[in-house]
Amino acid sequence: MRKAFQKILAFHWVTTFLLMGVFSFLGALASVNIFVMLEANVRFLSVHGAMAVMEGALTQLGQLLASGLFALAMYLGFKACERVLVEKILEK
Repeated sequence: MRKAFQKILAFHWVTTFLLMGVFSFLGALASVNIFVMLEANVRFLSVHGAMAVMEGALTQLGQLLASGLFALAMYLGFKACERVLVEKILEK
């Protein structure tokens, strides 16, 4: 999988740039969603306590953590694209 990802990134600078934009957009979207939902989840847990746990607030918290890992993966993809593009720019 690593080799396939490297081939995609090294294919052409335009595809790398477009992929970088996709990673950036998805990462930003996931990050905004995490902050909004996490605030609501913590408020729900603090106001309703055990009832919130029975209603699935802990499950939602787990989903938010998974969404955070997704946002991190998108950031890493963005940084990989950035590195490839910078290396191509600096080539002689």
